[in-house]
Amino acid sequence: MNILMTTLLDMEHDRNGVISVAGDLNRLLEAAGHPVRTITPKNSHHPDRSLVTRIISRLWRTTRQPLFLLLELSATLRKLTTRIAAHADETDAVIAHDLLTASAALSALGGRCPLLLVCHFRTDPWDEFSDAGLFPHHGFTTRWLRRTMERVLHDPRVTLVPVSRRNEELLRRLVPEAPPQRIQLAYPGVSAPEVTPLSGRKHNAVPVIINVGLLHWRKNQRLLPHVAVALKQMGVTCRFVLAGAEEPDEKAYLEELTTRCGVADLFTFWGQQERETVFRLMAEADLYLHTSLEESFGMTLVEAMSCNIPVMALEYEALQEILPDTPEAVIPQGLPPEQIAALLAPLLSDATRRGTLQSRQRAVYERCFSSKTFVARYREIIASAAVAPA
Repeated sequence: MNILMTTLLDMEHDRNGVISVAGDLNRLLEAAGHPVRTITPKNSHHPDRSLVTRIISRLWRTTRQPLFLLLELSATLRKLTTRIAAHADETDAVIAHDLLTASAALSALGGRCPLLLVCHFRTDPWDEFSDAGLFPHHGFTTRWLRRTMERVLHDPRVTLVPVSRRNEELLRRLVPEAPPQRIQLAYPGVSAPEVTPLSGRKHNAVPVIINVGLLHWRKNQRLLPHVAVALKQMGVTCRFVLAGAEEPDEKAYLEELTTRCGVADLFTFWGQQERETVFRLMAEADLYLHTSLEESFGMTLVEAMSCNIPVMALEYEALQEILPDTPEAVIPQGLPPEQIAALLAPLLSDATRRGTLQSRQRAVYERCFSSKTFVARYREIIASAAVAPA
């Protein structure tokens, strides 16, 4: 079975949960004997781009006007459609990681093979473009975007693949007419790196708490300096490691905040790293603390579980699916830093307790989020879509 995978993201240079899911799925499918061809705007550039197209692209980069982005996106989708169509005869299934490249696949292939849309979005997908500042909330460009995305969501030839039950519920609100078999849940999975089990690991003299993700206000890393202060006042010393791409303004704010709180010496900012390095940093830490208040899933939590470290997280909708067997690891939203510190302190001071929590969470990882479960589920969905009536 030959798979064609699409995304608007740059698979080589972007770093986020979508890229992690897409990259893992690509590798696992190929390891299972299914060749994967990935098509993105970054690997679809042609030297013969027309003068008009080059002018539009330049105008978008220099003016950031929504109209030029609309024209740039339209040209990009036409180019992707052409590239996908060129591989029609050798494609048995398409896995799209966003609505716009799914639209290109529909235009190129129609219903000739199963088309899976992996639904990573947290809210209405058109609102996410607006919230990112790429489009205004109202206007012609937003209406075009919404119509394009809605056509894909409502097309019966597209199998919708939510990454969590929370996303599944969102899809059933967005596409209420979709029959049950058209929405197929598939949890992301992670290939576990080779790491030492927590029970046999040499513990850090000063416990290390790690947080992985884009430095952004939505990820809520601003909470961490206040937790560090509260732990310090309780007599608990620990270090904090933050890894992930950094928005300059947010990085400056966090550095200033740690200095103002008197805990700058406890924080290390690693910035964006290769995934293997992030896995190593996780495996060397004592506790993963997830601070984001809104996620479509929570890929870094699963990655930390695969690295054999215990995790704790502030409560959000999809979290109950990731930590169903360890409710004590779920931190209610709205708790002040002092109460969060009180929840962390017993774990930080007791390696045996951390090991017990880790082993229970690892069992959930093996059952729900392992690479074997991940690839088997996608093969099942593709087989089901191939025999489903158009």
